[in-house]
Amino acid sequence: MTTLSPRERRHLRTKDAILDAARQIIREQGADGLSIRAIAERIEYSPAALYEYFGSKEEIMAAVCGQGHERLTQAMTAVDPTLPAPEYLMAIGQAYIAFAMQNPEHYLLMFTNPAFAGSPEDIGASDSSFTLLLAAVQRGLDEGAFKERPTYGLMQMAYTAWAIVHGIAMLRLTYLTNYDPFDFDTADREALRSFTSGLKK
Repeated sequence: MTTLSPRERRHLRTKDAILDAARQIIREQGADGLSIRAIAERIEYSPAALYEYFGSKEEIMAAVCGQGHERLTQAMTAVDPTLPAPEYLMAIGQAYIAFAMQNPEHYLLMFTNPAFAGSPEDIGASDSSFTLLLAAVQRGLDEGAFKERPTYGLMQMAYTAWAIVHGIAMLRLTYLTNYDPFDFDTADREALRSFTSGLKK
């Protein structure tokens, strides 16, 4: 294992502090409230000093989004993998929605600005949330819990699952953010249950 020098450790700590401050500002004020000056004030640095770590505000936002995708994957990975395939697929879907609800500004930044949403390569990365979703669907197919159809196989199933949880998350964070006519969590769970039941036919 490579041992970092004291200078390298300080550099990483400061970089983490910059990203922590950026997330706090985004959570409190939205992405529009983020600026190099605001971050510098939050961590008591000069704006000029931040350019030693990031070349622009856009680089910081991209790094924040990268961390968000990592944390989303971690939230989904925390689901018990020993659950039966249909229940496991439901549970990682619920974990996805819960992450969005608990990190609203962060999630919206990750998915509403194409410049920070990642590339096709990121989506297919071995540690991405979509790859985790693909593996969950593949497991269901391998175990016979899900059934492919001529025009509806692994990729189509995973796409639909992602579309459902992403659509739920976006609706709840935008149009329905101040609308509370019923228990959304129960409705979300039943939507996912209906979807996974459909994969068995």
